[in-house]
Order: sequence, then structure tokens, then C-alpha cells
Amino acid sequence: MVKKIQLNDAQWNTLRALQAAHAQKLPTDTIKVSERLRSNGLVMADRQGSLFLTEQGLRRLSQGR
Repeated sequence: MVKKIQLNDAQWNTLRALQAAHAQKLPTDTIKVSERLRSNGLVMADRQGSLFLTEQGLRRLSQGR
């Protein structure tokens, strides 16, 4: 069983914004990501600095608000 990390509104909206940007193939460099999302493994950055959701981040989104 995966632990459901509690997110505040800003963190939740960030995850949704990253998901939408990826779906529309938009750049993610303007999306501000909190250190908490990174440290919990929900969001990572590639070598160019583009942000993306990890599998854990996608699973957290699928769990709902």
C-alpha cells in the first residue's frame, strides 16, 4: 500500500499544472515547484532543467485530492 502524502492547494495545483503541461507538450520552466514535492519524489527535473512528474507523482494525482 502506498502512503498518501497530504498536499496543500498550491502543491496539488502544481502537480496538476505539470500534468497539463506535459499533456500539451508545453515548457515547465515557469512552474514553481516546492522542495516538498521534490523531496517526496513526486517531481524531478531532467538534465536540461525541465520538470516532470515521476510515477509516484502520477499515482498521487490518480488518488484524487
